[in-house]
Amino acid sequence: MTSTRDAVSVPATEQPDTFDSLDPRNGEVIASYPRHTPEQVDAAVDRARRASRWWIDLGFDGRARQLGAWRTLLDERREELAALVSRETGKPLDDARIEGILALDHLHWASKHAKRVLGPRNAAAGLLMINHKATVEYPPLGVVGVLGPWNYPVFT
Repeated sequence: MTSTRDAVSVPATEQPDTFDSLDPRNGEVIASYPRHTPEQVDAAVDRARRASRWWIDLGFDGRARQLGAWRTLLDERREELAALVSRETGKPLDDARIEGILALDHLHWASKHAKRVLGPRNAAAGLLMINHKATVEYPPLGVVGVLGPWNYPVFT
């Protein structure tokens, strides 16, 4: 269900300070969230960049512990999370529960296998570089912006 406000384009100078998250099944307001100015977004990205240094410095083992703590919290609140996902996406509650379980399983896999999959490893340097050594590694990227799909917000 689309409200009139959603269907009408409002000039940026006249936009309200908040926006509503609506249950697509009935149009009910689930929650209201602030609209941020470009300066507020820049400040949030700056804070995230500083935090990313901490994340990088944790190394694989420290990041695995953090993923484990995040997984524990999500598991403790999985029914609350499923109810929210169901309301925000309109998907059946059981589908939202399955999505949460998929996310928990992926966090478990990532914390156990990230070092093997993403850590430095030897690579063939090629015939012309036979006397050289080559390695491949995947360092954390830092801050990234993600436009995720609406239908699997937790698993994505």
